[in-house]
Amino acid sequence: MLDDETFPAAAEEALANSGIDSSRLDIEQIKRIIGPLPATQMNNRLMRSQQEMKWRRITATLDEQRESLQAELDEFASRHPQGLELDPDFVRPDYTNVHFHLQPGGYYKHPLAGVRYHYGTKVFFRGDNDKDQLHRKLVEHTPSPADGQVKRVLDLACSVGQSTTALKAKYPDAQVWGIDHSAPMLKAAHRRAVLLESEVTFSQRLAEATRFGDAEFDLVFAFILFHELPQRIIAETVREAARVLRPGGLFAVYDFCDSASMSPLEIYHRDFDARHNGEAYSQDFCDMDFAALLADSGFGPIDVGLAGGYVKRWFATRAEE
Repeated sequence: MLDDETFPAAAEEALANSGIDSSRLDIEQIKRIIGPLPATQMNNRLMRSQQEMKWRRITATLDEQRESLQAELDEFASRHPQGLELDPDFVRPDYTNVHFHLQPGGYYKHPLAGVRYHYGTKVFFRGDNDKDQLHRKLVEHTPSPADGQVKRVLDLACSVGQSTTALKAKYPDAQVWGIDHSAPMLKAAHRRAVLLESEVTFSQRLAEATRFGDAEFDLVFAFILFHELPQRIIAETVREAARVLRPGGLFAVYDFCDSASMSPLEIYHRDFDARHNGEAYSQDFCDMDFAALLADSGFGPIDVGLAGGYVKRWFATRAEE
């Protein structure tokens, strides 16, 4: 029987017995040492099957209510149009055509993609984020700009808007925007915000090309966005955040830890996740120097630290001009 300790223990023992300094191991060496272990193969199969079974059950359940759920999303969009901007001529980049986390149809191909994602993340976090606990915690721990001025806030790739409404709760007098490329995500976010009586605005835009003006925002927030972008788009998105932030404004990023700060077992897990869990771009992000990119794009000072688990945080101030 494989429990939560069997695989890590077997992997750590194999690494220790390899005779190689674990700090010098690259991913191919780690895979050669850990990969053949029965505990590894069972763990990998269970990880993949768990995702497939989760989405199969969620999809079947929601499909039974498809017509009524779609009608409800459309009703909220038409009854409260002031909080939702969808672009009928929106051109979606090719890089978004990925079934992230194995979600069927990815983030935008199914009209209930947003509802699926919201339900799926609740299952993934095993109830710990049923009432937005994770997003509220991260927002609460995010500092304000040094001068304390927060009148306009932008949530990049907001998905179903959990960070967006948390930001509005923290800054009730601010104008808060959440943007995403996925119309189904935004429609689910809009319905949820209306039910919460949270006066935020959702708009269908790209994180790397927001169409906002220069220096419009005091705070830009991004939660687990960058590991789902190709490196070229990562660079464009960071430059865009610098453009729309005022001097002295804050860019708060929460995302995967870099490979240099991971253990060999964590590196193995990240590689498996990239190859078998729809995380097509995550390894490239983990291997890059994100703080250096921020500095090269006009940010400084930059405060970097761990946010918990595999998540790191970067609090980057837009440099004064």
